[in-house]
Amino acid sequence: MEVKRKMSIRKPKEPEFMRELHRIREEMYEESKKLTPRERVNRTHKEVEEFLTSQGYRLIPSNTGYRMEFIGRC
Repeated sequence: MEVKRKMSIRKPKEPEFMRELHRIREEMYEESKKLTPRERVNRTHKEVEEFLTSQGYRLIPSNTGYRMEFIGRC
């Protein structure tokens, strides 16, 4: 007679940096889940412009969208 054993599948312990990433992603989701698509696009554009400015670039409208121009480090 064969005895069947239940096998438990253990999840490996999640590294600290992954827990932090999951927490950050959850926060970002909570902040943006009620935004309309237009609000989400506007928010993204604003964040991109702030980042580019901090890196010494600016966006310039062109016929096919935007181009970046280096203006020097601030």
